[in-house]
Amino acid sequence: MAEPKTDNRAARRRLRTRAALLAAAREVFASQGVGATTIQDITDAADVAKGSFYNNFDSKDACLRAVIEETFAELGRALDMLTEPVRDDAARVVATSLRHMLRACVEDPALGWFILRVGNLISMGGLAVGVYGRRDIQRGLDSGRFHFDDLEIIYTMIGGGAEALMRRRLEGELPAEAEVTFTAHALRLLGIPDDEAEAIANEELSAIDLPLPDRSSP
Repeated sequence: MAEPKTDNRAARRRLRTRAALLAAAREVFASQGVGATTIQDITDAADVAKGSFYNNFDSKDACLRAVIEETFAELGRALDMLTEPVRDDAARVVATSLRHMLRACVEDPALGWFILRVGNLISMGGLAVGVYGRRDIQRGLDSGRFHFDDLEIIYTMIGGGAEALMRRRLEGELPAEAEVTFTAHALRLLGIPDDEAEAIANEELSAIDLPLPDRSSP
């Protein structure tokens, strides 16, 4: 039996409200930081009633977790799509992912600042942020493409460096070329010879932008 049209409309309204809340929350968390953000700030930015927030989330922390999970799931899927043509070479996968990720976070400052300002909370909450990068580095190690002793140390060095670079790019302290230089250094840390690391880091990127959907859309 077909669902009543009124139920369909109500479901679409709920989805639109949730999307608006998630989009607003990411913007407010990015601009104010998590600690300074209130539920009222989020509902004001989304232009919805406070009751609508509690129809979708139990708390600010629940909303934050939803934004984190959706943001990184979307980003991970996008990077997987963009690296598919070079999937047989772990070095090119890592280089392409790093450069697209850094570019996306600078071109979309709300995304960049959101990632920077919730990074510690992500780690504390046990969410699998960076799982794609960790997976790709492990694949390169398993295949013999990469050569290093300690995955956690390497992952921490590359992740910490990317975070610092992203911050300085967002603050206008470093030029876009710094992303290429950083990527070459990251490849060297993974055991790629100097000349090859430089060549891979300088390869032309696809013109495709990361397809992060606009959460304000229904």
